[in-house]
Amino acid sequence: MNPQDPNQQPQPNYAPNQPAGYPEQPNQTPPTNNPLAVMQPGEQNICEIKRHPIGLLGVYVMSGLLVVGLAVAVFLAPNYVTSVSSTQVVEVGGLLLFIVALLAFGFVFIANKVYWGNRWMLTSDSITQISQNSLFDRQSSQLSLGNLEDVTVEQEGPLQHMYNFGLLRCETAGSRSKFVFAYCPNPNFYAKQILAAREAFEQNRGSNDAQRLYREQGAYQPAPGQYGQYGQPQPPQQAQNPPYQPPPPTNPMPPSYGGNDPNGGVNINTE
Repeated sequence: MNPQDPNQQPQPNYAPNQPAGYPEQPNQTPPTNNPLAVMQPGEQNICEIKRHPIGLLGVYVMSGLLVVGLAVAVFLAPNYVTSVSSTQVVEVGGLLLFIVALLAFGFVFIANKVYWGNRWMLTSDSITQISQNSLFDRQSSQLSLGNLEDVTVEQEGPLQHMYNFGLLRCETAGSRSKFVFAYCPNPNFYAKQILAAREAFEQNRGSNDAQRLYREQGAYQPAPGQYGQYGQPQPPQQAQNPPYQPPPPTNPMPPSYGGNDPNGGVNINTE
């Protein structure tokens, strides 16, 4: 069939195991860089939580002070080192400064990769935590919203309140959970997002349980002649014909005029 044909009728988009009458589920795309992205039907991506950039402030300050301090030392070294020529002192100091600056750049690059590698993925079904401990050490874990008991926000000190970041913790039943996110920007906002997603998850789960019970009791019936229990097409129903009845005669037989009529007819004798 030509896809450009304007008379083409749209086909119903049913899943292989989805009977007729169910709403169509939108196509969901797993979150970017989520190693545990197993999207359920109807699951949606809500947000991705990354760390506040203030956590890298110490790395930048330390690396910058190291390079600047060494540059000042190389600049002042010819005034204090008199055993060799100032040209040799500058050359050796410049080479040392280049090596230290290169190492500082590499350290800052690795620190950025590790720092920004830590993030949370929140969907309408679960929370995925990606912990980047080093350049080659990454751990991923997932928490279902059905197991979530409490969400805690911790902000200590004037710096965290001034720049609005803190510690975000998700706890499960039993012991304290390992889902802890440090340097979370705007932690109160994301805590509300997680709690709202959990509430929606509980409501959706209750609705799904009611629909499953409704189907198990046999109250759900698909449209006849369309799709069976598992979405398979049913053969057309054969029409039941009524029993055959012969039509009444149009020309009835005339009465008999010969012999004895058992029904009391008239006997005519021509002899």
